[in-house]
Amino acid sequence: MPKRIKYSPEGVYVSRPGYDVETASLDKMSMFPGMGVMAQVLDGSVTLGAGGSQDFTITNPAGKLPYVILNSTGGEHPDRDTFCAEVNPPYNYVRIRNAVGQPTRTIRFAALIDNT
Repeated sequence: MPKRIKYSPEGVYVSRPGYDVETASLDKMSMFPGMGVMAQVLDGSVTLGAGGSQDFTITNPAGKLPYVILNSTGGEHPDRDTFCAEVNPPYNYVRIRNAVGQPTRTIRFAALIDNT
């Protein structure tokens, strides 16, 4: 099992699952010293039927790509074939979508933006 957490004088390093913190590149890290500070700009839940979607406006004056976290109350994992979030420039909204042919589900979501 790879080592995932390292404490150093610079700060804390945490690698993504499956990657050793000692050898992982920055794109394989979940946390590292000097990374941008994320601000939560949206959270909520929505119940959508098959093929349903709903847009949620976010405040994003810098137009940075939001990081969207999703889960369902039923425990299913997000995927393009089940449910997902969509964003498009100028990144001032998040669309939560339940895929065609999927059961009605309640989806919880949050959106974060790099605040640096």
